[in-house]
Amino acid sequence: MLIADETIQSIYLLISECFKMNRKLDRQVSVLGVNFAMNNTADLCHLGIAHYFPSLSDRIAEECLERYNIAVEYGETPSGAESYESPLEIIDSMYESVVDFQTMFMGVIDIAYKNKDIQVFTDLLDLLKDYNNIVEQVILIKDKIHAYDDMQSFDAHIKEHFWIL
Repeated sequence: MLIADETIQSIYLLISECFKMNRKLDRQVSVLGVNFAMNNTADLCHLGIAHYFPSLSDRIAEECLERYNIAVEYGETPSGAESYESPLEIIDSMYESVVDFQTMFMGVIDIAYKNKDIQVFTDLLDLLKDYNNIVEQVILIKDKIHAYDDMQSFDAHIKEHFWIL
């Protein structure tokens, strides 16, 4: 086989995690917009961050499995009904999620490297480099929202001042 089974299985998990991230972020932006009237923040995070993950899963599947004639296996996604008490709680949770995903992503890259799946390793590195832009954006949002006393003022300023994607 062109790719070690351990690498394949770890990529399956990463792809499944992309869909879990999309579900979690979709819920978060829904709550931001509906419960906290932060429509600018919700719209930007929805289109720029939440929608990034299904696209990333497609790129991982196409570049790391399907080009080697390996069909993707998809895991289940959980329901999305989490409750949040404040916009700060949502953004802090978003930050933790994107950093945890980045850590998982790096772990998959490490598995590919250890298994000498260099063709997959190099493609994953390129995808991680792109993903790092998402992490950078969420770090910026987290830092800035904690500097604001007024969430509506933050929401009014996010597009012009804090959005880099």
